[in-house]
Amino acid sequence: MIKIKKTVHKLTVFFFLILAFSAIGQIRVDDSSFSPKQLIEDVLIDSPCAKIENIISSTGTKAGFNGIGYFESNGSGFEIDKGIILSTGNAKSAVGPNSFDALSEGNGSDWEGDESLGRITGTGSLFNATFIQFEFIPSIDFISFDFLFASEEYINNFPCSFSDVFAFILTDSAGNSRNLAVLPDTTPAVPIKVTTVNEGVDLNGDGDFDDVIDGISECRPRNQKFFNKTTAPGTDSPINFNGYTKILKASGSVIVNERYTIKMVIADNRDGQFDSAVFLSAGSFNIGGDLGDDRTIANGNPGCLGESIVLNATIGTGSTYVWMKDGVPLAPGDGTTVLAGGEQLEVTQDGTYSVDIDVSGLCASSDSVDVEFAIPPTIASSPEDLKSCDPERDGVASFDFSNNTLLALGSQDPSIYKVSYHLNKYDADNYTGSFGDNVIATPNDYENISSPQTIWLRIAESTQTCYTTVAFTIIALPIAPIILEEEYARCLSQDGTLINILPDDIEVELDAAEYTFQWYAGVQAVMGNEIPGEINASFTPPVSGDYSVKITNRANGCSISKSIKVVDSYPPEEIKAELISGAFSNNGKYEVTVTGNGQYEYKIDNEDWQESNLFSGVTKGEHTITVRDIKMCGELSIKVELTAGYPEYFTPNGDGFHDSWRIEGTKNVSISEVLVFDRLGKFLVNLGPQGNWDGTYKGRQLPSNTYWFRVLYTEQGVLKEFKANFTLLR
Repeated sequence: MIKIKKTVHKLTVFFFLILAFSAIGQIRVDDSSFSPKQLIEDVLIDSPCAKIENIISSTGTKAGFNGIGYFESNGSGFEIDKGIILSTGNAKSAVGPNSFDALSEGNGSDWEGDESLGRITGTGSLFNATFIQFEFIPSIDFISFDFLFASEEYINNFPCSFSDVFAFILTDSAGNSRNLAVLPDTTPAVPIKVTTVNEGVDLNGDGDFDDVIDGISECRPRNQKFFNKTTAPGTDSPINFNGYTKILKASGSVIVNERYTIKMVIADNRDGQFDSAVFLSAGSFNIGGDLGDDRTIANGNPGCLGESIVLNATIGTGSTYVWMKDGVPLAPGDGTTVLAGGEQLEVTQDGTYSVDIDVSGLCASSDSVDVEFAIPPTIASSPEDLKSCDPERDGVASFDFSNNTLLALGSQDPSIYKVSYHLNKYDADNYTGSFGDNVIATPNDYENISSPQTIWLRIAESTQTCYTTVAFTIIALPIAPIILEEEYARCLSQDGTLINILPDDIEVELDAAEYTFQWYAGVQAVMGNEIPGEINASFTPPVSGDYSVKITNRANGCSISKSIKVVDSYPPEEIKAELISGAFSNNGKYEVTVTGNGQYEYKIDNEDWQESNLFSGVTKGEHTITVRDIKMCGELSIKVELTAGYPEYFTPNGDGFHDSWRIEGTKNVSISEVLVFDRLGKFLVNLGPQGNWDGTYKGRQLPSNTYWFRVLYTEQGVLKEFKANFTLLR
């Protein structure tokens, strides 16, 4: 895989001024005011209860780069307010907006990777490693801190193969190491890499993530619920990276008073291009007493009214705890219960809960948390079991759950309470609200996978924290399909008498002992549209129009319907064909007229059927013209003959047969004169419009021979001339 470095865009100063004034704000980074010791003791941990020693760090200093610094959100809206940044490039380059140029600082320089990071995450070919390491002696048995991973690799198809990586390596006094910076609820634990947390690569936007385009393969999303967003190059953003994760938590158990080494380290994979960074949240290093995130509706994690939440402040043996609610000491009736000797507090009401802790007389710790309880939804009315007809009789049918949604909601606000459907109770109980995630995606058009089948309905408030589930059954009922044509034609005589129905009689081929029938007017088989008395399998429509039939399986009561269209059609009663042009030629044009009330189509001889009643290019000789109605109720044919329009010979011998020569009558043609010549071109006679020639010239009989003629005529308003020859026989 070869990366193509982004081109530097040379834009005008005016553009940059606009960008500066339109920006939503960017983070601020300071890479010189804080030593690694200050960053760890005063920024990341900032607690008198933490014992920190032997702080060391490494970055690209010898290559001219500093990947370690302090950052603040600076009102930009960045997800972490302040903390430490570790980068595979310059820390200060992380300041937004997201530039057109990719951050590829340190590429090709003398800035190596990190062996321990590669080993513990199973990632080879590492470059540009940055880390801070220190020794820590815990006074509690559990530690954690918050972080966010960002990278320039979140562009093009790089998330498919470039594993820039971060780890929080915890090593005990015996030299045993483990990575705490892994994705929650993953087995085996998944380290934080570009290739393990992304929204997939869909180069052509078709949603399948399976294509290969110009030799480049797409890849499917990986642990997408932990990914936050991508930001296109050249757009406004608090940080100068193409994408980043949600805030994640590194956590793990430890042994009190044992010495541990902690190493927070990040590196590029496969090359030094396209930098990555990790943002460590200030003060998030938990040494105990941490009550966790606020449990609020806005945060999407409230408690459920009627249930309880247990706050855990456990910090170690010998510590004492003082709990408060809304700034005042606990009191009877305030919905609280102290548990585990004061280490825990069970709460059942909204409020701000805080705890002050004395850690074995050595130091103090405190924390507070806001807690809200959402009103859990109720099932207004139990959902109904659903039955759906299965015309294919394969055990599969389509089901619409929308009415059960209405039953479950009742009067509850659908903008607050959401209904979803699931294949089993486990999916219903673990649904997070994400589309395709343990949920039936098309509840109003669902095809069952077995019959009967249990479906679980879940109704939850908008955060999906508080919910109720209930099951109902769907059953596919076998029923024979209705086999009818989409359209039928009533073939009628001109007086409206029914001749027959095409393509066949209208009849549902099902046994009346197994099914009942009801015919309806219109396309919907609904109450009020019934045709009285039409309860048989066969049906003769009294008029054209739309009709429907409903069949019902007598055994299981399942009903389906089908609609048909009925049109009227009339066979031709009489046809005529008239030559309207092409006299004296081999290119005639006929016009056909039909007596009848239908829609007709036409053909000549064995040619294709046509909509037009005109035939052009008709050659001399006999032809058959056929007309039929378009619904094929009947057809008629007529023969026509296109002749030359003149005798090709004559025998003036007085026997009464062919004794003279003349132009034959031709419709739609007006003849002005007919001139006759001998074969040498000598003019012999002008016959006028309709004259006969007896074969003489100036009273003298002319011999047998070939003679020529010229006709001047008008056809369709156009003056024309026709020349040909004929034979005189004696």
